[in-house]
Amino acid sequence: MAQTQITVLNPNGINRDIDSYELPDTEWSDGNNIQFDNDKTAKVLGNQQVFGTPTQAPYWLMSFDTISTNSWIYPSLTKIFRVHTSGSTTTHTDVTRASGGDYSAAANTGWNGGVLGGIAIINNGVDNPQFMGTANNAKFADLTNWPSNTTCQVIKPFKRFLVALDVTESGTRFPFRVKWSHPAEGGTLPSTWNPADATKDAGFVDLSQSKGFVIDCLPLGDTNVIYKEDSIWGMTFEGGQSIFGFRQLFSDVGILGRHCAQSFDNKHFVVSEDDVYIHDGQTKQSIVDSKIRDELFGSMHPDYKTRTFVAADREKNEMWINFVSNSNDINAFADTAFVYNFRNNSWSKRDLPYASYIGWGVVEFDSTSDWADSGTWDTDSESWNEPLKPTLLIASASATKLYILGSNQNAGVNFRAYVEKDNMQLGYPGTKSIQKIVPRISGTGSVDFYVGSEMNPHQGTTWKGPYTFTSGVHSEIPVRATGNYVGVRIESTDENTWALANLEIHWSPSGNRGSGV
Repeated sequence: MAQTQITVLNPNGINRDIDSYELPDTEWSDGNNIQFDNDKTAKVLGNQQVFGTPTQAPYWLMSFDTISTNSWIYPSLTKIFRVHTSGSTTTHTDVTRASGGDYSAAANTGWNGGVLGGIAIINNGVDNPQFMGTANNAKFADLTNWPSNTTCQVIKPFKRFLVALDVTESGTRFPFRVKWSHPAEGGTLPSTWNPADATKDAGFVDLSQSKGFVIDCLPLGDTNVIYKEDSIWGMTFEGGQSIFGFRQLFSDVGILGRHCAQSFDNKHFVVSEDDVYIHDGQTKQSIVDSKIRDELFGSMHPDYKTRTFVAADREKNEMWINFVSNSNDINAFADTAFVYNFRNNSWSKRDLPYASYIGWGVVEFDSTSDWADSGTWDTDSESWNEPLKPTLLIASASATKLYILGSNQNAGVNFRAYVEKDNMQLGYPGTKSIQKIVPRISGTGSVDFYVGSEMNPHQGTTWKGPYTFTSGVHSEIPVRATGNYVGVRIESTDENTWALANLEIHWSPSGNRGSGV
């Protein structure tokens, strides 16, 4: 009788680009609504609505904190609103400009901006850039000292300057233009944007060395990184007559669209037209090659590819690539995220609630968590009694809702979470028979396991199951499955949580079987 072998699986991340027959034991072959953290494979948290119902559909988000209030700014296409919670009371305030009428933002380009010296600056590419101070009764207004008959596609703070990209002046568009203001003191706005005033430091440069338009910018240390469609430039303060110096950082890669870069650990995470890479301003590295490159870009809806945006979950060390999938026939908002954990170098995937944008900041709300919560500390992803921690805030314009990750369901609805690894040889090229699997798993209820087998490559895996396993009740799953290739799948479709530490497969060689020509 052949001796029983034990293969211990603890894969980290999902790989969809390499054929599953060739995958090492360290990667799953498929999955959804799964995360990899603390050396575990676990079901993700779902969406929980916060802040009641927004006054209008939220298309963008910006955290805006003052000494007394943690608030969020969320514009629709025509108005701007501010929401904050005090005690058990949530207030949505219309902070649209008092003069100038409603805005004319477009859904495909949306909004952008930042905070300069405590002053909120936002922009939609059609109207004049807007600003708002910190007073509780403040409203937005057209940016003071902004040049007349001028718009820009992007405006963001850099040090004490405001930087505008892709500028239109008196009806003439300058798509390569980087325009900057005179520096502002804290709590004030720039006094001028006039480059002809020799007593001030305002100016502009046209980065026309390549045909790509300027798309976005993001600080990296003392450099403002300017992203074009086809290249990347560094903008560094030099003083003197030129004020800023510009040099090309990379000529062979650019950015897919606005909001497609995020910073972490003195590096940038960037999505381009056909790659995802990390750079520090000097060197760059693709992080999707032989991982999920084909799957990611093949999944994007071709009509809405430039609506892709990146969000950073800094608590989980994750970068989310949020996009409209090619299976989304409902609307043009992000329904899928590919998630990169930059600590353990893993990729995962999750569903989104048709997100128009995802921001990061303090979300002040009444926490519903208490000591009566079910589950164990191993599977509880929330910090107890900490409603004021920074977190992701998800805007859904189609549903007119704002969400955080704080539930085991998606807005009260159960969702499927699964992970699988098929077509394994377990280090033995012949036929093998599985006797049992032993999961080391924690959770709040039952999880379904499946065991697959296949005799010949691409014949199709035959799955046995479900075998319902309950943590704390069961210790192993007896099963009989024979094949040259074997697989396992873990799945849940209810509101329970689970986290898999590892999985033992107990098997024995069964000779060599196959189908000849």
